[in-house]
Amino acid sequence: MSQFAGYVLPGSVFIAFGLKWSLDAAADPKLPGEDHLEDIRSSRGGRSQQYRKRKCCRLKNWPMEGIIKLTITAVGIAASVTAAYPNGELKFVGDILYATVYLFFAISGLVDVLVFYCPYTMPYGLDKFTLALAFAIEGLMFRLHLGHQAFMEQHVHVLLVYAIFSCAFASLVEIVLPWSRLVKFALSFFTLVHGSWYIQSGFILYSPTQGTPIAWTSSDDYNSALIWISLTFAWHCGGAFIIMLILMALSRKRNPPPPQHIEAFEPEPSSHSHTMTIPHCQLSSFMDLKV
Repeated sequence: MSQFAGYVLPGSVFIAFGLKWSLDAAADPKLPGEDHLEDIRSSRGGRSQQYRKRKCCRLKNWPMEGIIKLTITAVGIAASVTAAYPNGELKFVGDILYATVYLFFAISGLVDVLVFYCPYTMPYGLDKFTLALAFAIEGLMFRLHLGHQAFMEQHVHVLLVYAIFSCAFASLVEIVLPWSRLVKFALSFFTLVHGSWYIQSGFILYSPTQGTPIAWTSSDDYNSALIWISLTFAWHCGGAFIIMLILMALSRKRNPPPPQHIEAFEPEPSSHSHTMTIPHCQLSSFMDLKV
């Protein structure tokens, strides 16, 4: 990427998706540890009773996440290919690299649309797998061309690669633990850091007004810049974590948690058995159980 806008626009998109996924994770009313695979399939297919009751929200009837991915990646692919062929000839191979990254995220958007309309014919977790594949290809493309960059640019992009591969790993883990709010939180957190550091990289490497790389005047300034870059990345992680905590806390106020008790044991009805309930997280109640 040779332009400041090439960092800001993708970063803004990733921030938007990170915030959206964090709100989805906070609004999920299901208890962790329960088997909700069929509920997740039906909700992604737009056919659950919960979505049919919300007729006021027409966006639930459309695969908006997949449509947004397809729209944004189509613009990105068109812009990258146009930049790679300025006069009808291939001159900038690096733009083809970015077009490839956009292509895999377009595949992820296409799978989101197919899973929405055909939830029972598609393998479960295919949408998360293709999302993890898109993140992995993005990280691989950035990693492979680090050797052709200056050391300062390498340091910025290495931190970006860490965030990208973390997103890919969290997407894969969500396939195994789809009901875990912690996994959803991790995916949203790393996506938010991914997007914010994308934008920060544009400010570090390129001037928004001149569009040229920043020149470091001395080795002391250079070493100080490396330290400040690492500190800035840490601050991005802390800021993203705090923002997500605030969003989830506000969302939980609007959606109160379920009752604080569960049915621990419910045998079949008989003359010698009784239903026993155990209060949630109250160890002292075990002393008062009567069978």
